[in-house]
Amino acid sequence: MSVIYRAVKRKSNPLVAESPDKYYPQIVTLGSKIDLKFMAERMRDNSSLTTGDIKSVIQNFVDKLKEQLLEGKTVNIEGLGVFSLSARSKGAETAEDLNADSIEGVRICFQANKELKLHRNATRASEKLQFTRLEEHLKNMGILAGTGGAADGEDGGDVVDPGF
Repeated sequence: MSVIYRAVKRKSNPLVAESPDKYYPQIVTLGSKIDLKFMAERMRDNSSLTTGDIKSVIQNFVDKLKEQLLEGKTVNIEGLGVFSLSARSKGAETAEDLNADSIEGVRICFQANKELKLHRNATRASEKLQFTRLEEHLKNMGILAGTGGAADGEDGGDVVDPGF
């Protein structure tokens, strides 16, 4: 299975206005978002559990994950990764000036375990990453007309909206 990407023009150093533009890969999401029901149905195929059982376990996991994070713990799920909380603020001049009102928001951080991380040179064929440029993928699907070659469809043929 290929990971689809497209070329996107950005400043080589976003902090310097005069920095030269370069093209960088941007991973493209194809299709619609996958929901809990879809994942539960897929997981059901590899287990003796029902779709409802799996959905219930996942929802219960999410509730307990949040509960443990709010208790100040990090949660390490073997084969998946570590979840933790981080706080966002504008900062304070001194430690004494920093208080609970200084915290503007909290977010959940995730660090994947090595079993979940993707590697370009994986030894198992099913885990090996292959990359396909978006224009080539669309051309192979019969959606991109013309021979193209420019980034983002600029002067590269007609791109028909694939509906993703």
